[in-house]
Amino acid sequence: LHLAKKSVETLEKVGYELCPHGHLASNMNWCKSLTDWVKQYENWINTPGDKSNEISNIFFDYEIAIGDPKIVEVITDTIFKNALKNKLFFDYLGNDALRKPAPLSFFKKFNIEEEGIYKDKFDIKNRAIMPLIDGARLFTISNSIRGINNTYLRFKQLAISDSKHSEIFLNCAEAFLILSKFRTLEGLKDDTNGQYINIDELSKVDREHLKNALVPMRELEDLIKDTFQLTHFS
Repeated sequence: LHLAKKSVETLEKVGYELCPHGHLASNMNWCKSLTDWVKQYENWINTPGDKSNEISNIFFDYEIAIGDPKIVEVITDTIFKNALKNKLFFDYLGNDALRKPAPLSFFKKFNIEEEGIYKDKFDIKNRAIMPLIDGARLFTISNSIRGINNTYLRFKQLAISDSKHSEIFLNCAEAFLILSKFRTLEGLKDDTNGQYINIDELSKVDREHLKNALVPMRELEDLIKDTFQLTHFS
């Protein structure tokens, strides 16, 4: 907990906002023994439900910072042993990915915020980056790809593992880099986390560049629906 508190303080200092839901390493709820973590993952996977959003967004993206690598091996074995025999788990992960708000309208215009303090701005995090993160995670677990928890590298590995859909995964990898760069530049420009972009302030070239980076998301969405036999109403 001492290490976690120092880490969280450092991350906050350099610009990472604290999770409003308390999903922080410094939260006592997430300071567990390996035995308790194994039970926690088994519960999440075998009885998915209201907590599915927490699962897909946080707890399947982990890397060891310090300690015995065997800890990660045991958790990873637990995940794949339970997940690969549980269709309901993938139903929840898949539908989480499909529920994210669409980045573009039917007429290929940016879907911007309609009210609130970010009115008329584009939410690049929830409408663009998060769906790619969710999709990469979903296919990585379903394809039994271990040890890669970075979204870009996940898509690159998926392109190798699933040659039939390699073009989609490579396009998603490139899109993720482009979208992350847009968010970073926005954050540096306005000293924010870069989540909300003023489309009107972008040059015509940048607007087209951003819009083109959103195209692979539709292909990824269709692949999720087809692979896991899902719809937005599942």
